[in-house]
Amino acid sequence: MRTAAGQDFLEFCAVEGDVGKVIERFIEAIGVFGFTASAGGAWAGAGGSRSYRFYFNNWPKDWFDSYMANRFMEVDPMILEARRRMTPFLWTEMVDARSFTVEGAAVTAGAKAYGWAEVMGIPIHGPSSYQGLVSVASLKPVTMNAAERAIIRSMALAVHDKAYEAVGFGLTNRSPILLTPREADCMRWVAAGKTDAEIAIILGIAPATVHYHIENVKKKAGTRSRSEAVALLVLAGSV
Repeated sequence: MRTAAGQDFLEFCAVEGDVGKVIERFIEAIGVFGFTASAGGAWAGAGGSRSYRFYFNNWPKDWFDSYMANRFMEVDPMILEARRRMTPFLWTEMVDARSFTVEGAAVTAGAKAYGWAEVMGIPIHGPSSYQGLVSVASLKPVTMNAAERAIIRSMALAVHDKAYEAVGFGLTNRSPILLTPREADCMRWVAAGKTDAEIAIILGIAPATVHYHIENVKKKAGTRSRSEAVALLVLAGSV
């Protein structure tokens, strides 16, 4: 039954163009696996300077409000663990995880006090240090076999990709970075690892002009480095 529900979702996701409907079906499908809450998003940066983009979130409002008010996202072990893992993992498997800092322990204690019994994290890694995570949670213990874990991973990647591709979809803690066509051209090549001189040859403009456009983008993004600016633009789906 679980595998069938996962396959049904993947088939629906492949043909449905409405992101909202895809997310609704995802939430419904993970319920078959025993999970009653979920969230998906991505981020760039670290700590208080982290920028994020929430694609969806149906955590209980009281828990989510507490999570954000206590700034748990900055030290959440699930998020930190997702940065060093490639495959899905369970909260109950993280007893000895390196990401359980003193601050992170406060997040874990708060989650246990609320009543969460299991959380599954599905890490997502993309270009230019893009980091994403889809998490599903339950107030009751959940057991899964290897095949069921694999199907949830496929479901999470599918719903994430659908939301990411809908540029402008989701909630962020940053204003949109509006680029001119030439700035966008330059930043796409920066994201590809090209130097100012190489970009100048590709675009047929002077290296100084390339540098000027990139510096303008850094100012708009509020970053000190071009790599951080690229990360934010990738997060926004702009490059």
